[in-house]
Amino acid sequence: MVILEDDRVLAELIRKRVNDIEGFESTHSFENPLAFLASDVPAEIILLDIVMPEMNGLDAIELILAKYPDAAIIMNTIRDDTETIFAALKKGALGYVDKQSFDIRLEEVLRIVSNGGAFMTPKIARNVINSFHQSHQDFEKLSQRERDVTNCILDGYSYKMIADKLDITVDIVRANIKSIYRKLNINSKGQLFNLAKKQFFR
Repeated sequence: MVILEDDRVLAELIRKRVNDIEGFESTHSFENPLAFLASDVPAEIILLDIVMPEMNGLDAIELILAKYPDAAIIMNTIRDDTETIFAALKKGALGYVDKQSFDIRLEEVLRIVSNGGAFMTPKIARNVINSFHQSHQDFEKLSQRERDVTNCILDGYSYKMIADKLDITVDIVRANIKSIYRKLNINSKGQLFNLAKKQFFR
């Protein structure tokens, strides 16, 4: 296992813990993703922090998988907000662990991921579930017309195309979008897409 962690003391503690687990070995750690990517160290499992110098862990995920497409990336971070969690999973991470729980869960995480599974510590899983519940409740506030307009926006329709499809005027489309943003407490189409990703609302 390769450890990407800018805290040298923590990285060494993790390396020793990994080497105490039967069937696993960690011989290399790097303080930032660029140093790792510049090396030729083989990697099957990568423990990846997010806040690091030169390049953060989220930006590194796709670069790492481009070089090591079969690698299993486990995020190990204090960042537990849902936006960061979803971003990491979308980019290809197979595990997400809050640092406070990592030492307790280390062997469990490694065995599950090495056997083809994915892993989130209970705290992270709870945050994800709460996010789904909240976004579901938010979308329930929309009227049927507003849901239809939302679907059209997610399909990339322009205001004119939405008006034609729903047989309404462009002014009514604008009014519906203004109401959608107000009810969902958002301000842009980008935020609507992010909220819809969590809910898979269609």
